[in-house]
Amino acid sequence: MKMRSAVITAKMLFLLAVGAAMAEPIDGPTVLKRMLEAEGRVAFTAHQVTTLAKGPSLTSEQIVYRAGFRGMRIEYLEPPRLKGEIRADDGRALVHFVPKANVVKIGPSGLAALRTRTEQAAQGFRKGNLSVELVGKDKIAGRTAYVIEVRPKLRRKAPTRKFWVDSEKWVKLKTEDIAPDGTVASMSYYTKIDFVNAIPDEKFRFEAPPGVRVERRMAPAPVSIEKARELVGFRVLEPAYLPPGFKPAGAVVQPFRRGKLVVIRYTDGVSSFSLFQTPGRMLKPRFLERLHEGPVQPDKGIYSWREGNLNLTIIGQLPMDQIRKIASSVK
Repeated sequence: MKMRSAVITAKMLFLLAVGAAMAEPIDGPTVLKRMLEAEGRVAFTAHQVTTLAKGPSLTSEQIVYRAGFRGMRIEYLEPPRLKGEIRADDGRALVHFVPKANVVKIGPSGLAALRTRTEQAAQGFRKGNLSVELVGKDKIAGRTAYVIEVRPKLRRKAPTRKFWVDSEKWVKLKTEDIAPDGTVASMSYYTKIDFVNAIPDEKFRFEAPPGVRVERRMAPAPVSIEKARELVGFRVLEPAYLPPGFKPAGAVVQPFRRGKLVVIRYTDGVSSFSLFQTPGRMLKPRFLERLHEGPVQPDKGIYSWREGNLNLTIIGQLPMDQIRKIASSVK
C-alpha cells in the first residue's frame, strides 16, 4: 500500500509539474491579450462607480448589464440629476432615456465603437506598439485582479491606461485613464459583479414611453479617407507627421450647416486624436475672424487654424506641443 501510494503521489507531482510547465506565463502582455478576448464575450451584471475629473468633477453610480459586444444596459442610480436615466445598447443603436427632459435620444451604438477600439488595440499590441507591464495584484469587488499599465511604446509623454483584470474571467474590474502629468483623468470600477451564462436580448432594448419625445441622431458610417475625398467638394488634407505608433482609423463625412464636415481619426491603440476640416464659409463669422488672425486654442487638447480656404481643428489626447507639430505638417 505504501508503494502504491508513493507511485500515485509521484504521478500527481509529475502531472502538476507538466501542467505548470505548459501553463501560459502570467505577465502583462498575457493579461492584456486575455482581457481583449474577454471584452466581446463575457456576460455579467454589476454595480459600477464612475468618476470624471476633467472639468467639473462628477461621480456617478450605475447598474450595468453586459453581454460582450452583443448588448449593454446602464441604469443610473446617482447623483440625483442623473438618477433614472437608462442607456440601452443592442450593438446596432444606443437608446438614451432622460426622464427629467422627457426625451429618448437614439444614436450610434457605443458597443460598435468599442469593438472597433478593441480591435485597434489588439492590432497595436500584435505590432508591438504598446508597452504592457504587470504591476501587481489587487482585490476589486471581492475578486482577485491583475493590475496592468498600458501605454504607447514609442512616446515618452503619453496618456497611460491602468486596468484591474479579473484573474479568472479576464474582465476589466477597474480602469484608470492617467494623463501625461500623472493625474487621473477618469476612473471606473465595480463594487459588485456577478457573472452569468446569458442576458436576454430584451434587456438591451428600450421602448419610449407614451408622450416622450424621440430624437434620432444616427452618425454616418466610417469610410476610407479616399472615399471621403470622393464624397466632398473640397480638398481633404492629411498630416505628414504622426506621433510614433499612430495610424489612420478611418473617416466620416457628415452634414455641417450648409455643407459637409470631414473627420479623420488617428490612434495608436491607447490614445487618439481627430482632424476636423470644412471650408471657410461654413463657420460662424466671429470665429472665422479669430482664425484669420492666427491659430486658436479654445481648450486643452483643441487647436484650430486655417490652411488656404479650409478651417481645421485637432481634438485629441495629446500634449499641445505634439498637436501643434501635427497641425504644422498638414498640407
